[in-house]
Amino acid sequence: NGYLSADERAEAVQLSLALKGLAAAALAGNAAGTLNVAALEAAAMDALRQRGWGPDYMTLRRQHDLSPITGPCAEPLVVLGAAKLGKTRLIDNLEV
Repeated sequence: NGYLSADERAEAVQLSLALKGLAAAALAGNAAGTLNVAALEAAAMDALRQRGWGPDYMTLRRQHDLSPITGPCAEPLVVLGAAKLGKTRLIDNLEV
């Protein structure tokens, strides 16, 4: 992204890593039947905040209609995230 400084470009990978961490935690919770979506989303946002980001959202949704889930789910999911790094807003997603 041309709007990011060199240091910000090096940091930008953290958004993808946060999404991957949220997806892994969701898969583990889903498999165990103990999926707490709100807690996982809050933890992902807190992890970014601790690194100086301004997260708008980190969320786990159903792939087919992007509706929220509240507990274990057998459907394909997607993790969505948007956060500001400096003055630049970055967005990303990951199918689960």
